[in-house]
Amino acid sequence: MHYCPGDAFLPKPLMLKSLQPVLETALDAVIVLYPDGTVAAWNGVAEKVFGWSGPEVLGRPLAELIIPLQHREAHRHGIERLNRTGKARILDRRIEITALDRAGREFPIELSITTAEFDGSRIFVGFLRDITARRIAEARLQRQAREAQLLFEVTTLAAATHSFEDALRACLQAICDLTCWPLGHALLLVGQELVSTTVWHDETKGAADALRQATEQIRFTPGVGLPGMVLDAEEPIWITDADEDPHFPRKGLGLGAAFGFPIKSEGRIIAVLEFFTYDHVRPDEDLMLIVRALGDQVGRVLERKRTEELQQLLAHELNHRVKNMLSIVQSVAVQTFRDAAEPGALRAFEGRLSALASAHDVLIAEHWESASLHDLVRKAELGCGADQERIRADGPDLRLDARTAVALSLAFHELCTNAVKYGALSNRDGRIDVAWSIHDGAGPRLRLVWQEQGGPAVAPPRARGFGSRMIERALAAELGGRVELQFLPEGLRCLIEAPLQAPEG
Repeated sequence: MHYCPGDAFLPKPLMLKSLQPVLETALDAVIVLYPDGTVAAWNGVAEKVFGWSGPEVLGRPLAELIIPLQHREAHRHGIERLNRTGKARILDRRIEITALDRAGREFPIELSITTAEFDGSRIFVGFLRDITARRIAEARLQRQAREAQLLFEVTTLAAATHSFEDALRACLQAICDLTCWPLGHALLLVGQELVSTTVWHDETKGAADALRQATEQIRFTPGVGLPGMVLDAEEPIWITDADEDPHFPRKGLGLGAAFGFPIKSEGRIIAVLEFFTYDHVRPDEDLMLIVRALGDQVGRVLERKRTEELQQLLAHELNHRVKNMLSIVQSVAVQTFRDAAEPGALRAFEGRLSALASAHDVLIAEHWESASLHDLVRKAELGCGADQERIRADGPDLRLDARTAVALSLAFHELCTNAVKYGALSNRDGRIDVAWSIHDGAGPRLRLVWQEQGGPAVAPPRARGFGSRMIERALAAELGGRVELQFLPEGLRCLIEAPLQAPEG
């Protein structure tokens, strides 16, 4: 129902004019409505926000002026319900909704509506504020937060994955999530050519099949295709329309926009990532900035991973070569000890070489940085053929530096071999307890006790052999601590005390 000046139950327009000076002091757009939803007053801010002048809107339904088509039916039902029941869902509340201006632009507003009595009649007063700038600022902050999170997630994921390929795949996934683009691909630089990898991201399984086949037919040298343009420019490249761009050879696939960026390490490109969508999207400068930073960050992580893989390969090769050298030393020892007077001299020498090799294996498994004390004890048991159920190792999970690990490995071998020949492991009932703990003094110190029991009765030897001298003197000197052998009747006891050095790395 439209307002007619003769309707007795509505305030006269002339009376409402007295409200105008008050409305003009408001900082927000203010719209006054009659109960039937037609405009009774409209301040200057409303004119600027919505593009309609006051005289143009007076008496017209608000629904056909500023309410988007999808909300008009709900607006009419709300007006009817309010007039019928006196209740409204949005009265005296602040809500966010969209509105239309005169040009048909839909934009977000903040709205609050209240009722008032004027000249014995009820009117509705709406306060509206254009929140477009606020929404843009909020969206920008959210995007910046998401970009920072992406940068953190990608570098963390790349560092945590076990291979260079997994790191690239994690990077593709994260960027596709950020951009909502469905397709991504990684290429590696080999010589002067970018080689397509099997690392693809496709939102729908099979969606990248045609693009993958087209990609495999092209040699991406500098300047050729999107990857080649990135390689040539050493900067991110954006293509708005892939089918129309003369530098994009993979045409006829229904692709819209595409962009690619380099992964760099120490200033040189090591890979290129490219992304595709089916829509024609204009260049996003903010996105280009974040992927440029991302490329540098991920490049450092990926190059480090490549270096680690190379170091691991070299370490295994070195291990192989060292073992070959020990085999040569062993052959020389066989020739040297062939005519030795002591029958067991050769076997003892070979055992000590095996102990060195075992310690070497433990350290190689840990990249020569540290070794587990538990592992060293178990390796010694295996090396001398002892029954593992008769040797109990008890102590905190302790990692030793390489020098300490090698020294203790030799000592364990001597002690274990002696136990098998003469001590607790030479019969069926004997056993060995190896226990260690850490004590604080001037610094952390290791206290380890090797205690045999249940074997043959023990008496102190008349003369110390090479093994005993090596344990007491050489081991103590190597560790910078104290080593004491006690030949107790119930079994040999070896006490080792030494300062702990922090493993490198």
